[in-house]
Amino acid sequence: MKVKDNAGQWSDEVLQLTMVNAMDQWVEESTRYMGEEEPLLLDLVFIKKPEPPPSIQYLSPMGRSDHVTLELEMQEDGIRYRYDYK
Repeated sequence: MKVKDNAGQWSDEVLQLTMVNAMDQWVEESTRYMGEEEPLLLDLVFIKKPEPPPSIQYLSPMGRSDHVTLELEMQEDGIRYRYDYK
């Protein structure tokens, strides 16, 4: 894993923190669409490796937002958790 050249020191620190704590970033698709500009991956979900892996749905933005709505569902110790990031 590595940080893009133009990402800055804060990005490198976040990467180091997640690696030291054995966490994974689960969002894999672009989450921000602004007109004709290149889509960006701005939303992050850091968690330790759960079993089974979380299910992430990428839903339509709310209202006039240019951010995708994320719906994360995961299970831990037999309990199912569901989060909506709007």
